[in-house]
Amino acid sequence: MKNLFVFFSLLVMSTLISAKTPISGAESQSGLVYSLPKTEFCFEVEIEKVTEQPGQFYRYSERYLATSKVITEAKTTYKFRSISVKTRAIADPNRTYTIVPEKNSTLSHLSVNTNGILCGVNVPCENEIKAVLETIVPKTEEQKTSNLLPLGEEFMMAGSEAKLAEGAAKQIYRIRESRLGILTADVEKMPADGASFKSLMDGLNKMESQLTELFIGQTTREIQTQQVYLTPTAAINNEVLFRLSAFNGIVSSSDLSGTPYYISIIPAVIPVAADDTKSKKENPALFYIQPATSLLTVGDGVNTFYNNKFDIPQLGRVNFLSDDFVKQPKLKVKIDSQTGRLLNVE
Repeated sequence: MKNLFVFFSLLVMSTLISAKTPISGAESQSGLVYSLPKTEFCFEVEIEKVTEQPGQFYRYSERYLATSKVITEAKTTYKFRSISVKTRAIADPNRTYTIVPEKNSTLSHLSVNTNGILCGVNVPCENEIKAVLETIVPKTEEQKTSNLLPLGEEFMMAGSEAKLAEGAAKQIYRIRESRLGILTADVEKMPADGASFKSLMDGLNKMESQLTELFIGQTTREIQTQQVYLTPTAAINNEVLFRLSAFNGIVSSSDLSGTPYYISIIPAVIPVAADDTKSKKENPALFYIQPATSLLTVGDGVNTFYNNKFDIPQLGRVNFLSDDFVKQPKLKVKIDSQTGRLLNVE
């Protein structure tokens, strides 16, 4: 039994030691790996959040303030404002290649950026465009308080909501009379200068606004930006990008409670060169992309809110430089890491 326990302990220790030194696939094979890019779109949707809160004395607004235009229930609604589009290049796993260059081959000086995307041969990678942050702007509530200003003993001791509402209404009228007296210079002492006058008027306006909100309610407007991501793999024609619910903001494209906003991505047709059939007989050594210039539009089916053209590599065609071509000494090849397009050959 003791020997069995020792054997089991040695087996566990050997398993732990081997687990510390895994062998990855990259280490098990020799060669240079590079990827061609594909475009990821980030749609920044700007919406307006409107929050309505009823006032404490909304039932008495018509009696004391002669107005019936008041908020009677708490409600939050969302409205669409605008949309903007950002892009970034990410490595395309379906267009990732491994090459094993011969000794002293030009391909030994392959250049890739930090994402593994091809930049060229014998050329440095340029400064990369910063990637779009994959975060959603947090929803921040603008906090407002409408504290009842100090009332006289007559109203505070009453203990009745109707009596408190009456006291608040009387304070509103006193504030209005004081402001009118200052504006018409019908007071014993006027503010000493313009700054004092402005400070006094701002204070009166703020007090009146706080008291009035106790009757008519409070409306808070907040601008939010939310992000929607899309990496197209084919042409898109009027598909739902997202939905905007009047009560829940941006929801998924499958949530029928929201109004749909549609996207279309129509790539231009890339003509096929006459010598493409001959090139198939050549041995490919280095791949690049002829991106498809595509028209991207976003709208609600009636109005178009965004319209622009983009070079989208994953919708384009893959071309290559032949093995005989890259064998030229001191060859320099420059490729756009954002679109995969061949920029320059020296």
